[in-house]
Amino acid sequence: MSDRERRVLEGIEQELRRSDPELVRRFARLGKRRIKGPTMLLALGLVVMVLGSAIVSVAVAVLGIGIAGGALLAAYYRPRGFGFSGRA
Repeated sequence: MSDRERRVLEGIEQELRRSDPELVRRFARLGKRRIKGPTMLLALGLVVMVLGSAIVSVAVAVLGIGIAGGALLAAYYRPRGFGFSGRA
């Protein structure tokens, strides 16, 4: 980025902090979230599924489906997993 673009961006950021501090706080909290547990398993499952499809291996694709399914079950039964309400 050029110096001029950086200055314009900094001006926009300062105006946003002044005009809507609540929005700035919300975005700051989003940046601090870490990927963990079921989310990481789901991502791994999706990668393994794509890999299995790319190398045309049914076993690898089925393994990816199993990992992703396990991640979804873990998220469902874990409070606040992916935003699911869990068991009712």
